[in-house]
Amino acid sequence: MKRIVVLPYDSIWQHLYLDESRKLKTVLKEHVQSIQHIGSTAVPGMYAKPIIDMMLITKSIVLFEAQHQLLMQLGYERVASEFKNSLQYVKRVSGDRTHQLYIFEAHHEKVLEMSAMTAYLNYYPSEMERYNGVKRELAKLYPFEVAAYEQSKLIFVTVMTVKAVDWYVARLDEQKISI
Repeated sequence: MKRIVVLPYDSIWQHLYLDESRKLKTVLKEHVQSIQHIGSTAVPGMYAKPIIDMMLITKSIVLFEAQHQLLMQLGYERVASEFKNSLQYVKRVSGDRTHQLYIFEAHHEKVLEMSAMTAYLNYYPSEMERYNGVKRELAKLYPFEVAAYEQSKLIFVTVMTVKAVDWYVARLDEQKISI
């Protein structure tokens, strides 16, 4: 049984993301529109499970599926995707997840949600601290129960995601930029 580990922010996470995104771009070439570092490891000061979450945007999920072997050569394994019309891969070291790769087409709703949440937590330190508190408390309450840990933080994350998307869309409108 694995223990839920939530660690203080480590700047090495940014370097691990940069290294991995370079490898992915080199191998997958024209199938990559963009790669973003998302989630808690992308937010300085954020407590996180030490798993580098990345979001890869591609033109076509159908065409991207043919790249499966290239991802396997980089040490990735395909897992059941949490989201419709997407792909999900993980990389493990000694059985522990080290990287998680979500693959979407640009118009997928999760692209906006994941980008917004990461940007929101970076922009609002007080919200980051609230989320830090929730994660640390739940890791103490459910040290070996991943499903209970994830389910317990779901309401908090859902509400924060709605706030983050509203904030992010308003910023996009103000700045006339696109994701």
